[in-house]
Amino acid sequence: MVNPIVLFVCFIVLSGPVLIVAGIIDMSKGSGTRGGILTVLGASTMGLVYWAYSAISHMNFSKGRVLRLKGRARVARRALGDGWADDATPDIEGLTPWQRTVLGEAWLYSAGMEHASVPAFAKLSLKLSAMGAPSELLEACHLAALDEVRHARRCFALARAYSGLPWSAGMIPELSQDRPQRPSPAEGDDWSRLVRGSLLDGCLGEGLAASVAAEVSRRASDPVIRETLAVIAEDEGRHAELAWDVIAFALERGGGTAKQALRQALDALETQRSPSLPSIPGVDEAFLARNGVLPQAELGRLMEECIQRTRARASSS
Repeated sequence: MVNPIVLFVCFIVLSGPVLIVAGIIDMSKGSGTRGGILTVLGASTMGLVYWAYSAISHMNFSKGRVLRLKGRARVARRALGDGWADDATPDIEGLTPWQRTVLGEAWLYSAGMEHASVPAFAKLSLKLSAMGAPSELLEACHLAALDEVRHARRCFALARAYSGLPWSAGMIPELSQDRPQRPSPAEGDDWSRLVRGSLLDGCLGEGLAASVAAEVSRRASDPVIRETLAVIAEDEGRHAELAWDVIAFALERGGGTAKQALRQALDALETQRSPSLPSIPGVDEAFLARNGVLPQAELGRLMEECIQRTRARASSS
């Protein structure tokens, strides 16, 4: 028996192109009015799907460390298959097909970010090895990467359960294309880049991820979602502490350039703000909070608190 949510998703995704093609055929046969209506409906459907995907893909979950390649954040391509999901099963009873589609997309986005954190920590480990870091920092990097593997498996499992589709992690082709580039003078030396990345992506980003996960864990109604976010909150808090340890190492070994980079990174904190997102039809903030997604107003509050904590702690370093 075919899962009805799969049929719904397929209908939504395919109806737009089908309507456009039907409209073009009608117009070619001389039925301009009906063909025009079908074409507009098709374009509107495709626009709705793209808009919903764009809105969800900019939501802020507990993301973990960002994978940056050539200055851009990267995630794996979407794929169907096995290998990236545990056996967690949230309660989906009473959810409409559209609500399940939204939650499936939301958790799939989170899964992609958690998955990308695995190679991000691998890159950090390589950088620290090149700079003569102590074994404790390298061990913490690899343990953090294993945490992110578990996070990704759980998030993919939730995405699969809600959507009814066997989502998995695909390729990250940019990883194989990533080659060392000569940094611009504005980026400074290796110590400067290490300090800035650790403060913004680690201390702030992972600190925020821990706060968001802890807050929404308290609001979630599903015990599987609560447990998932509570674990992520604890792990991301530990990852944020790793970033502070990396900064301490850089300040000790990097001298004045590392200290100057820390001051510059503190100035850049003010540019770290959460986007204001439109509402998603068919779901409200209370529904999203019950299912693991924090409202944007609350996210902004936690971001501001995290910026202030980060600034105060870094200023005393």
